[in-house]
Amino acid sequence: MNSKFQVKIKDKIINELNEGLYLHLNMDLYDADHFFGYYNGYIYKLIDRVYNKHGARGLRLEIKYMIQYLIFLMHKLKHNSKFEDYILVVIYFRIYYRHYSYRQISSENQLNFNF
Repeated sequence: MNSKFQVKIKDKIINELNEGLYLHLNMDLYDADHFFGYYNGYIYKLIDRVYNKHGARGLRLEIKYMIQYLIFLMHKLKHNSKFEDYILVVIYFRIYYRHYSYRQISSENQLNFNF
């Protein structure tokens, strides 16, 4: 029962990611997968890894970060005339994208004191 509930939550968050991608970039999750430096379903593996380690809250923060990264990437690719797009996708992914586990997340509760 608990696993069915977790699958429903994960599917709902993935649908939110699809909505955000359509709203901001006019693409779906499959298209967005091609703009993550490694192809062959890397974005799906990333979603699974973040959800298993950090839960629903971590996955929601990660999808917001993914959308912001893709907006940044599309802006960079649009103003490029010297290099092929697939080369820049890999380079920008390795330089700028940080997974949820590697980013420093600031605490939302600023008045939390550890005595």
